[in-house]
Amino acid sequence: MRRLMPAIGPLEHRSMLIQGQVQGVGFRPFVYKLATQLNLAGFVCNDSQGVVIHLQGPASTIQKMTHALVTNRPPLAVFHHVEHKKLPVDLEMTSFYIAPSQAQGQPSAVTVDVAVCPDCLTEMRQDADQRHRYGLINCTNCGPRYTITHAVPYDRPSTTMAGFEMCPACQSQYDDPADRRFHAQPIACAACGPVVQCVDPQGAVLTGDPYQQAAALLLAGKVLAIKGLGGFHLAVCAHDAAGVERLRTRKQRDGKPFALMCCDLATAESLVQLTKEAKRELLSPPSPIVLARAKSEVVLPAGIARGMQRLGVMLPYTPMQHLLFDALGNVQGKLPGGGRLSGVGVLVMTSANVSDEPLVIDNDEALTRLSGICDGLLWHDRPIVRCVDDSVLLAMKDHLLPVRRSRGYAPGSVKMPVAAAKPGLCVGGELKNTVALVREDQVILSQHLGDLTHVLAYEHFCKAITDLCDLYEVKPQWIACDQHPVYLSTQYAKTLAKQWGVPLLKVQHHHAHAAAVLAEHGCTSSALAMICDGVGYGEDGQSWGGELLMANMAEFHRLAHLRPLDLPGGDAAAKDIRRSGLAFLHQAFGDDFLSHPAAQQLIPQDDERAMLGHMIQRKMNCATSTAVGRLFDAAAALIGICDHNQFEGHAPMLLESQADQWTEPLTNQPLFRIHQRVLDMSPLVKHLLSDTSPACRAALFHDQLAWGLSQLIIDESQRMQLGVVALSGGVFCNERLVTRMSNQLTHAGLKVLLHQKIPANDGGLAYGQAAVAAARLEANTCV
Repeated sequence: MRRLMPAIGPLEHRSMLIQGQVQGVGFRPFVYKLATQLNLAGFVCNDSQGVVIHLQGPASTIQKMTHALVTNRPPLAVFHHVEHKKLPVDLEMTSFYIAPSQAQGQPSAVTVDVAVCPDCLTEMRQDADQRHRYGLINCTNCGPRYTITHAVPYDRPSTTMAGFEMCPACQSQYDDPADRRFHAQPIACAACGPVVQCVDPQGAVLTGDPYQQAAALLLAGKVLAIKGLGGFHLAVCAHDAAGVERLRTRKQRDGKPFALMCCDLATAESLVQLTKEAKRELLSPPSPIVLARAKSEVVLPAGIARGMQRLGVMLPYTPMQHLLFDALGNVQGKLPGGGRLSGVGVLVMTSANVSDEPLVIDNDEALTRLSGICDGLLWHDRPIVRCVDDSVLLAMKDHLLPVRRSRGYAPGSVKMPVAAAKPGLCVGGELKNTVALVREDQVILSQHLGDLTHVLAYEHFCKAITDLCDLYEVKPQWIACDQHPVYLSTQYAKTLAKQWGVPLLKVQHHHAHAAAVLAEHGCTSSALAMICDGVGYGEDGQSWGGELLMANMAEFHRLAHLRPLDLPGGDAAAKDIRRSGLAFLHQAFGDDFLSHPAAQQLIPQDDERAMLGHMIQRKMNCATSTAVGRLFDAAAALIGICDHNQFEGHAPMLLESQADQWTEPLTNQPLFRIHQRVLDMSPLVKHLLSDTSPACRAALFHDQLAWGLSQLIIDESQRMQLGVVALSGGVFCNERLVTRMSNQLTHAGLKVLLHQKIPANDGGLAYGQAAVAAARLEANTCV
């Protein structure tokens, strides 16, 4: 507590409640230093709602203080709401101090996990520093937050650091308002904190320096599990082709690309083309994976991203990762299988799990679930409360598009232009699931939860809902879910609604996509929304996925759509894309399609081809689908790029990669037709079957589809007199399609809205459901 000089002039006493990301970001010491510099009396403390500040002094000085709180706040601090009150002057208040935290009120925000800061890295590499080579170094500006938090207020007893008693040196820094680690809850050092070890698959500690031991395993071609902020990764040396294939086999990850962790930005730039914005994000506190175009001269094992023109790169974001690269950077020797090695600056870094399961977060769990996958583990004994996967951004030429919003962003809230009258829960979709809590105009989005058709992922989804509700002390008064009757998220929402005795609001899949991008841009009036994805339950009970809507956040009307395909076997076509190819052939050539050579190339077996053809002709066990995603599958199959999706979006990604290789002009004649507000792409089919290169045909498909969709939008914008169009759905994670459509629509005078904070894919559904529910609550049309 610091005694202050007597104030000059009449005193005022004001209180402030600041809600948002203000705990665990060095905000209280910042307030303390500022108040003492300005000679103000009062106190600052955490409570469950945020940070409470009492200020007493001259009115002009308090005004200067409140202005500085906003303009000079710590880099990680985010304000959602600031409440001011004028109080009676307290003559006993003669100094400024930091008061103990108060557990009262509903939590407003939980701080996200952030990458290690430059100051900590500098200290970690200084021989004389207390935390020299300590792999869990952190301060108020960096390190774990969400993944170690049990409850709010964010104080050490409410985190997984509660079991580690501070040594005198750490305690002194923790208690010193002038220190960068003042009230840094995860503060620790080698003398008192969690321990880093390198162990074998049975958990036996390998003697010697853990980073050198881990580096030796990697250099021997082994698969290493590494514990991070939100769970374990699996790593191999990126230039070790055999190691990459070994990891792919053990992880049961057939074709999905692996991410790469580069030791620094220069190394990342040597692999991929990075825009200024992409570089900024790689170096930012969230430190996401950035999907960027690979440079043509880069030579990496094909197994990292087979058939893809993009690589996912990220930088080290934990001290342990930096120390591992330090160890790898000092080696000289031979790579497994031959070749000279002078340091290792790139590692394959993928989530530690069997494909599509949740991340492993617990050490004992790692020994069980990663048995047979990894050859050693680099871990620490600081517990992780919840698994949080890496975030992913797609780097386009003029835009960064969120693909997966998780570590570094979750559970940060995103504002809506409307406020919900009651708190609620949104459970998202079935693939790329996220869930959300809604409080007034704030949507608290969970981390990426994955594909709910996997048992462990579904269990993780159920736990995440309980976890968010408990952490934020929210009792939802309504639940929003997708309209699809068999989605596991919808089924669970029904169970919860009955159990809690609250109303259930069903939101049409594509309306949620539209509402998400409209809400993100603060658009409350009606606009056009082109929603393109792989599947969504339509109002008519059919599978939608190529829909032009007129929508606002409360309601929508379907204006136009893609000509539907009859997909034999329904959902089976999402995996076996030859079925989509056959359906596209049927659109183009009618009932004679089976006699076309392309049908025989697609399905060489006569009996299988005849069976599928009969199903299409008779519409037996066929799903009628307007999904643009299935059209991409069809084109990939007809061009001969692949015949099965090994993961969601596999064929479309390969198709885009092929298209990117074509730089020559293409026809300026439309190879589509629009009739009665239905876009028919079947005239394009015979051109996809030509003898030109696959790259040429893939580029032609993209450009004609972009032209057809844009023309559909332009026609309806003129008919409906609407000048704004939103683009959403997983198909718009395709740069070529987005760029061409945006250019054509802008040239036609339309304002184009793209996602900036929320994924365009189903990871954004929960936010869209929140916007729809809030708007309908405001209009009293539901709940």
